[in-house]
Amino acid sequence: MRDDESSRLDEFGVRLESDDVDVVRRALDDYQQAQADTRWGVDNPYRPLDDEVRSAARDLLGRPSSGGSHESALTVLWHLAEEEDADLIADVLEGAPDAVERETALRAAGTALAEGEEPNRRLLGLITATALDESLDTRDRKDALRSLADLDSPEVEDVMIRVGESSERELQVCAAWHLTMPRRLRVHRDRVTRIAKSWPKDAGWEAEHVREALAGFHSTYWKGTEPDRPALRQAHDELMFPTDDEECLRAFVTLLRSEDPVAVGIALDHYASWEGLRRVLEDEERADAYLIEVSARAREVLRRRMSPAEVSALNMIRATDVEHGDVDLLLDVLTRTDSDGVRHEALWMARGVLDASEVKDERLVAMLGTLIFEPSVGTKETAIRVLADSLGAAADEILLRALREGEPKVQAHASYHLVGTGGLDRHRATLEEVAESWGGRPPECPWGRNPIDMIFGAPHSIHWEGHRLANPELYRAHKRLRAPAVDESYHRALRTLLESGDQAAVGIALDHWWSPAGAERRGGEEAREPERALVLDRIGEALRQPPSPAELSRDYGPMAKHLTALSALDVVAAQEPSLLAEVLETATSDHIRERTLDSVETVFKNAENADPRLVKALGKVASDENVPLPDRVTAVRLLARSPGTDSVDLLVRATHCPEVELQAAAAWGLMREELIEDHRTVLVGLSANWPVDDVPREVEWVRDKLDDLE
Repeated sequence: MRDDESSRLDEFGVRLESDDVDVVRRALDDYQQAQADTRWGVDNPYRPLDDEVRSAARDLLGRPSSGGSHESALTVLWHLAEEEDADLIADVLEGAPDAVERETALRAAGTALAEGEEPNRRLLGLITATALDESLDTRDRKDALRSLADLDSPEVEDVMIRVGESSERELQVCAAWHLTMPRRLRVHRDRVTRIAKSWPKDAGWEAEHVREALAGFHSTYWKGTEPDRPALRQAHDELMFPTDDEECLRAFVTLLRSEDPVAVGIALDHYASWEGLRRVLEDEERADAYLIEVSARAREVLRRRMSPAEVSALNMIRATDVEHGDVDLLLDVLTRTDSDGVRHEALWMARGVLDASEVKDERLVAMLGTLIFEPSVGTKETAIRVLADSLGAAADEILLRALREGEPKVQAHASYHLVGTGGLDRHRATLEEVAESWGGRPPECPWGRNPIDMIFGAPHSIHWEGHRLANPELYRAHKRLRAPAVDESYHRALRTLLESGDQAAVGIALDHWWSPAGAERRGGEEAREPERALVLDRIGEALRQPPSPAELSRDYGPMAKHLTALSALDVVAAQEPSLLAEVLETATSDHIRERTLDSVETVFKNAENADPRLVKALGKVASDENVPLPDRVTAVRLLARSPGTDSVDLLVRATHCPEVELQAAAAWGLMREELIEDHRTVLVGLSANWPVDDVPREVEWVRDKLDDLE
């Protein structure tokens, strides 16, 4: 792996040093794409060459722009710019860049300005002028404001204030948003409040952010509630909107040390939340000096049973300072409380205690297990998760009991976490028995995962989801298809279902055969080959038969059989044109015909020549007066676009149909460069006879092209 990484970096470094501008540009684009991918939690593999990337970007900016080279360089500098790049970026902004290049340059400018101890005066002046220039587009001015947002200076604040007074609401909102940064909001709250009052409710997400900032962080658990005493309410206001750090900390201590449970709870919430105390302090590290006092106060709240502040105390301890010695405190809270809110926070605090302990306290484990079976407790799922996450396989005994004795919702969560800890290998029979008892539909899907699929494998099928095959042999075959591997037993199970004569069983097998989540995921494209001929037979049979009984498919009703067969037909259509033609000619419903025509279109797009059987089948559809006109028109349009010349005679025949729609679609097909001269007389005659208004699109195309040829 190290050799691969080294080789990749060497190759990337060579590209960065190339004399070919396009090679360097593509290398920078690769860096940017890798940087963008870091939002998914992966590292940028090119980061060891950041200096070389930065140097290559600077070099490109020093050359004339070619193929978007400046944009690529500026995009990289958005992430990597240093103080010394300010003048280089200023050169770009002074050079009348296009809209895209200007936007990227402004982003890079923000990075370069933030890197300097003092912002580059030239670059700062250019951006300030852009933000204030009323002749520029709103987007350019907003981009300029964003590039200034992280700079802490009176000059920048003045720009924000001036733009905030703009008559253009979009600029007002953007400037006000940047004024809601905590250190700015201390000074400009009244101004921003006045501006925001003029906005309609639907002024956009930035406006909503401004309104939330003006409302401030009240608390986590006490919204709509205030302390009893006026002095405490005033302290709460000062904590939310302080004029300086001293006032903020004084208000915080006033609430924390009071005897009002709501005031104490609010103080604990502000200390635990990222939106609280640290966010409004200019020097957030000053909050650290209060950790010991805050932790002690939270534990005192729990010992004194200072309800209702307990929920905030539990959250505070869990967030910042869990200790193994908190077990007795937790046991006391969980024993006496009748509040699910308190239980919820206590359970998450228990998670912290268990995770911090090499030897798990059996009393705490037993207490969490007890909560799972208490009828009045509404936090059973949280207790299951905490036990499974903290104990792993050691939680099996409790989770198995939950499977046997718990209500269905509890069973679903216990199943999810048992499978997640590897319990499927340890307790497969028990898990399958419970999953079967749910009748094909789980009582709940924890975290969006279907526990039935987790136990048996996925998919059940596509169009027959939830249907259980009554025949034991077919049921076993279906289970085998859901297992993850492909071997001879897999193919034997697939054939068993395909040859069964049971409509649902055949449909399930076809779904597994065609779906990318079925055979292909388990064994690749080659996993489909052994049953291919049998599948082709079943597709044809299914599409010649009436719809399936509605009760066999809870989601698709009587359409399930045909939808399954049509989906399988899509997979084989290009390689089996005779089957596609047969289905098209013998379609038993308009829906089947419409879907088959879609398949023909896909086949034609990827073919050099049209199969004569498909061309013939389309001709039959086009000429069949019993077929709905839209389908006949579609057939003619496909003939018009079919590769090769086999369709010409059929198109000529279609021009004699009485319907203008068919005539026009056929005529457009005859307008190909190699055909038009042979049919010009017919085409001109048709054009002359067609109506002027409310005509098909092909009428206008044919007339326009005929005019061009004159």
